[in-house]
Amino acid sequence: MACILYYRGMTRKCFGENIDHLKQRVPLAIQREWKLNANMNTDLMHKLSPNEYRGYTIAITGERINYIIIDRKDLVKEAAKLLGQIGGQAGTGKKKVRGDSNYYRVLRMKGVEKKKQIMRENNN
Repeated sequence: MACILYYRGMTRKCFGENIDHLKQRVPLAIQREWKLNANMNTDLMHKLSPNEYRGYTIAITGERINYIIIDRKDLVKEAAKLLGQIGGQAGTGKKKVRGDSNYYRVLRMKGVEKKKQIMRENNN
């Protein structure tokens, strides 16, 4: 998961494995970047899409820090799923069926014959 923090026109990215991990990482990122003390308040967070959340937290000094959380793992899985659906006919039906050991022996012999032919052509 990725969290993008916004404060006075400046941004800071923070990454975590899940929401609980982000609750630990966000206050550290706020402290390092802006020298403010704040906890990540998930009560003020609302869901924008299946993998995007938006919210804000209030620092001890009263300043508001907005954040957006994006769950990238879901996006990667969705993209991989879509790419798999786009694929052609490879791997299905008769194209997937292979023979027994004789199939591989013939395949290997074809490769050897092709190499011999190329060597003959290079020598001439």
